[in-house]
Amino acid sequence: MGAGRPVTAGGPGRGTIRFVDPATAGGKAREIFDAVLRREAKVFGATAVSNIWRCMAHAPGYLEASWNRSRALMQRGAFTPLERELIATAVSAANGCHY
Repeated sequence: MGAGRPVTAGGPGRGTIRFVDPATAGGKAREIFDAVLRREAKVFGATAVSNIWRCMAHAPGYLEASWNRSRALMQRGAFTPLERELIATAVSAANGCHY
């Protein structure tokens, strides 16, 4: 999807969110995008910021809070970050999450 293009999040009755383009993001959003991409590249081999982070960047305070929560829950402790993500994915699947 191109930068700024509306993306329908599901189907009838679902909202439309414009993703923030990491190339044009500034301030706190840019700082967090850089940190997210460093982590996702290291753990998953990602080459771009995930859409979930791009959606949250419209509210930099929310983006920062979500990043801090992710760091607290998903990057510290006995499990590796990959194991934590796999557990989160399994829980999401069990709960019928579509994202």
